Parts: sequence; structure tokens; C-alpha cells
Amino acid sequence: MQHSLRFTVFMLFVIAFQLLGCSEDPDTDTTSVEKLIAEPIPPKPTPEDTFAKLKVLFPKPIFDGDFTIMGKVTASKTYVDFLTQEYRTAKPFKTLADYLDVAKPDPERYKPFLKESIGKSNEEDIAIVHQLTLEYRCANVMLYQMIHDGNDENVLKAILAVLEKKLSVLDEAPIKAWMEIHIPNKEQVTEFFPALEHFVTETEKRDALFIQEQFEQHGKDDGLLWLAVHNPALTAEILNNFTNTDVFLRWTEGVFFQQNPQNP
Repeated sequence: MQHSLRFTVFMLFVIAFQLLGCSEDPDTDTTSVEKLIAEPIPPKPTPEDTFAKLKVLFPKPIFDGDFTIMGKVTASKTYVDFLTQEYRTAKPFKTLADYLDVAKPDPERYKPFLKESIGKSNEEDIAIVHQLTLEYRCANVMLYQMIHDGNDENVLKAILAVLEKKLSVLDEAPIKAWMEIHIPNKEQVTEFFPALEHFVTETEKRDALFIQEQFEQHGKDDGLLWLAVHNPALTAEILNNFTNTDVFLRWTEGVFFQQNPQNP
């Protein structure tokens, strides 16, 4: 009887020790679970939230003479964090300029032109014509700057510089290889490039109209912020190409399209 009592007390002691040991075990997942509950994952920033934060960080005026403030807006941590989360790409990027280099173009913008030019198109065809379009649009801004300056002495020099820039694009290896496959003879070349010039200018018209609508709805300062959060690729292109906001405003108003001899 006494032996049985000792055994029972011993077993109770063992059970109590195990229970106490389990409750204080540092290797359990309790701490990890509590940490997850205490530190929730922050929500993904929305365009609306980002717009509101940027308005606080960069009070008006944002629309200055040379896009200095917009350069600071798009380089801010608030904007870059939003950009990298909202507009994910296959290749990583750290700046808005980098984003323009790696962002995939909208295929619906290029398919109609490619269908008329080469027939059926694929992702590579779209990427090549997108690059051509970006380069041609950049060259056109050089022309618009010349028209804005109104300096007749430099007109010929400016036109030659624009033509040289457009022709130099054809020496880039991917574009040159693509041209050799899809535009191999002179007859096709004489048809392709006037069509490309027209297509490029039409894309400019649509983008200029879109920006003008943003300005009419939100004003120039807020309109630029909305453009940055809703269309970062177009924003990057504008900041890359335009150094004078007077020229940019005239572009959004369609002034240069009326004077451009490519589009009577």
C-alpha cells in the first residue's frame, strides 16, 4: 500500500513537471504567432492613397518651368514604393526612368499598325515598333522645341538633327535585324516609314488629348500627379523628352500637330 502511494505521488510529480515544461517551452510557435498578430502586413498603396500623400509632400505649385518639381515627385520614396508595387515588371527597376526601359508596351496600341505593315505580329514585333515609336517621339520633341523657339537661323540645323536621330535608330542591332526580316527591300521601306511617321504622330495626339483632359478636370498641378500614378510610362517619357513646360503645354494643346508638315 505504501509502495503504491509512493508510485502515485511520483507519477503526479512527473505529469506536473511535463505540464510546466510545456507551458514555458521557448521553442514553441507561440511567440511567432503573437508577432504575426502584433505586426500585420501593411496594405498595398493605392493610386488614390499615393496621390493624397504626394499632395502633402509636394504642395503646389508642381507645374514649374522645367519639370524640376515633378522630377522630385517621381524620385520620392513614396512614389517609387508605389510604382514598384503597383506596376510590377519581369525585370526589377529602381527609378521611373528604369521602369520605362522594362515596362511592357500595350499591345493593342501597336497591333493595328503592325497588321497593316507586316501582317501577323508577335511580342518581339510589338517591342521593336514600341522602341521605334519612343525614339521617333523623342526626335519630334526636338522639332517642336525648334518651332517654339522660332529661330530661323537654326531651322535647317534642327531639322537635320531630327532626321539624324531618326536614322540612327536603324543602326541599333535589334531594330536592324528586325528590319532585314520584315522590311527587306526599298519598296517596302518607302511604304513603311511614312506609315510609321503617321502612326507615331497619331499616338502623340491621343496622349496629348488625354493629358489635356486631366488638366481640364484636375488642374495642371493635380493633373500631373494623377498622370504619374495612372500612367507612369507616359510620365517618364515626358520627363525624358521635355525640358520646357511651355513646349509641353503647346504639345498638349495640339499646336505642333497643326504645324507639322507630316500631318496637314
